[in-house]
Amino acid sequence: MSQNHFPDPDMPDHRDARSREGARVVPRAVVSAYGLGDATIAALDTGSYNIHFRVERAGELFDLRRSNRPNSPGNLGYEAAILVHIRQNGFDLAPEIVPARSGESNVWLDGAGWTLFRWMGDGPGTYRQTASTAKTLAAARVLARFHTVCRDFVPGARRGDWPVFTLPTVDPQTWLKRAESLADVLGEHLAGSGEAAGAAEDLRHKARQSAAELASIEFADLPEYMCHGDYRMKNIQFTGDEVTAVFDFDTSIRASRLLDLGGAVTRFSALGGIPRADVEAGALFLREYHSRLPLSTYEITVLPIFIRWRLLRDVVIYYDRWWLQVGETAAALFDGAANEIVVRAGLD
Repeated sequence: MSQNHFPDPDMPDHRDARSREGARVVPRAVVSAYGLGDATIAALDTGSYNIHFRVERAGELFDLRRSNRPNSPGNLGYEAAILVHIRQNGFDLAPEIVPARSGESNVWLDGAGWTLFRWMGDGPGTYRQTASTAKTLAAARVLARFHTVCRDFVPGARRGDWPVFTLPTVDPQTWLKRAESLADVLGEHLAGSGEAAGAAEDLRHKARQSAAELASIEFADLPEYMCHGDYRMKNIQFTGDEVTAVFDFDTSIRASRLLDLGGAVTRFSALGGIPRADVEAGALFLREYHSRLPLSTYEITVLPIFIRWRLLRDVVIYYDRWWLQVGETAAALFDGAANEIVVRAGLD
């Protein structure tokens, strides 16, 4: 999406960094820090922000990741604490960090964090997977398992600006400001082009409606869990119909688990690709999750608000023309599909 990205000087920049000059080269200092001088290293075509390298050394395979999000050593320390905790508590589907020669979980160089993981397979690829009933059920079970394992875990490290500013528990007005800023920029870029007339104002209207809905929630009544933050097909590896790996915990954060569920129920449609207002697929995911880790009555009541907001949250993170692709899905969610997903799941 980098070609469609609009700069926003008042907010962190989340553009795809893979096309930047030198992005696919591992600096000598990083090679030395991990003792990879005799390793074979090749850039991978995977990920949307971070850049990954396949590393082969003495018959062993590793995944070396360069983090390109607006990041800090504290953020990477936060992620590392999560990965260590969940693996120690039996969740072996998450990546295992291989420390640097210094013993540190990450290497920080010139504003970028580098992390070495043990190889877990070729991963999901880029937009190469589509959901099925069996995969959707498996994914729901794994998310419930993840939430169970780390329900009471609070990392000692502190998460920085990313992705905190997108959480409604911090300040709904912060992400609303970014949504309205994106609407302004879209309006300027689409003016006179005839492209998706009214799309900018539609985004503004839905964002304001969502902010008002969020303001009505009693967040103190929503138990917090460690949330994955980006749970979707693109971050899950399947072998057959079973989940064999879950990736991209670098946006994980402690919050209401509805942060995860609000996004997941639109991400496991057999139609694949972008989020879909697929009521049957969303209800299927939600019903299976609830059977493993039941939601409270209040969580069920406010979940439709999170389903509507979560799509807008992703839109303002990308801050580009992606809204033109998902606007129809957003319209369906706001027109009743979000509520119908919850109703159709038959939770009790």
